Amino acid sequence: MLVALLSDIHDHDTHLLLALHAAKEKGCTHLLFMGDMAELSTFRTLREEWAHPIDLVFGNNEYECTSFARMAAQCPQTTLHGTQASLELDGRKLFFCHLPRTAIQAAGSGQYDAVFYGHTHTPAVSIVGDQTLLVNPGEVYGRQNAPTIGVYDTTSNTARIIPI
Repeated sequence: MLVALLSDIHDHDTHLLLALHAAKEKGCTHLLFMGDMAELSTFRTLREEWAHPIDLVFGNNEYECTSFARMAAQCPQTTLHGTQASLELDGRKLFFCHLPRTAIQAAGSGQYDAVFYGHTHTPAVSIVGDQTLLVNPGEVYGRQNAPTIGVYDTTSNTARIIPI
């Protein structure tokens, strides 16, 4: 299974649409979002333009958390996990959050095949310990760096960064 990895949209809907197009083009059938969507209108765009399951966590720039939760509850293929999440997809144990410190701790625990995070706006792919993949897909926003997404392959437990 190919999973789209997005973080740090910060209401840039034009780049969000490009990111979703890139994810669809690569064959992704699930999306993990690592926080900092910011506004409900961006969440609405994400939900309207992505036909597959979405799992998401809050970043440090979602100010209407109760409204986000209400909206997510109305979307059957969308799960809002709070500030961090642990889940299994296609036999892989995954953890994702917004903040790097939390992600690094989770990766160091050895409990997960892959850990994903955002916040820094800088794409990065590395291995922690013997086998845990640690990935920051960069930023959809494109303020500090060129806009990017990640694509995670559950079969090979690998990820690549895709410019949008």
